[in-house]
Amino acid sequence: MYDSLAKKHKQSVIAQSEVAKPTSEGFGSNYDMLNLKLVEDRRTLHSIQSILGKIAKKSELLPHYDDWINATLSTGTGKSDPLLTTLMLWHIDVGNFERGLDIADYALKHRLTMPDNHQRTLATVVAEEVADTAKRLMQAEQPFDEGQVLRASTMTADQDVPDQVRAKLAKIIGELTEDANPELALAQYKTAIKHDAKSGVKGSIKRLEKQLGSSAETEETTDE
Repeated sequence: MYDSLAKKHKQSVIAQSEVAKPTSEGFGSNYDMLNLKLVEDRRTLHSIQSILGKIAKKSELLPHYDDWINATLSTGTGKSDPLLTTLMLWHIDVGNFERGLDIADYALKHRLTMPDNHQRTLATVVAEEVADTAKRLMQAEQPFDEGQVLRASTMTADQDVPDQVRAKLAKIIGELTEDANPELALAQYKTAIKHDAKSGVKGSIKRLEKQLGSSAETEETTDE
């Protein structure tokens, strides 16, 4: 047990050192080893056909990279880091929204980009993947922090994101908040249709406008 804790502490110290003092050639040998591990992990994921199986495996693999993420978020200098942005995506994929968005906040602040094999911008990845994962979790009736979905919207509000992606994120926020906050839901649906006329929210807008209109009329009658 002691050896395990000592090893973990050593790894944390090494990560902190490499993150805080990167060179023009990269971060260091620890970072190189993490990237080799990522290559192996991707091979493992590629061999799994089930989407749910891939997600479960990512959840199992992610803790190995915690020291690097922690070090970067606490002492990072903003150096380009494809490993970090890949891990951001993985955390979002498995529904660890808070962790993924903590990384996204750092990445957007330092204008980091996704690895070369990704066609989308980092902000687009954040908005779209949060929307898609939230939709999947909601449909599967699995718990997640809905407030983090709103956080993703706020975080990417001033970023250049495709209209369809912005609409997708607004739509899922509307679906998540309809019961608790119909006014917010209606505003989100209107944002969705503004950015994508085919976003499929027209019925929801009419329903909520009728609902909120009826509520307003009831309140006026009560006041009288």
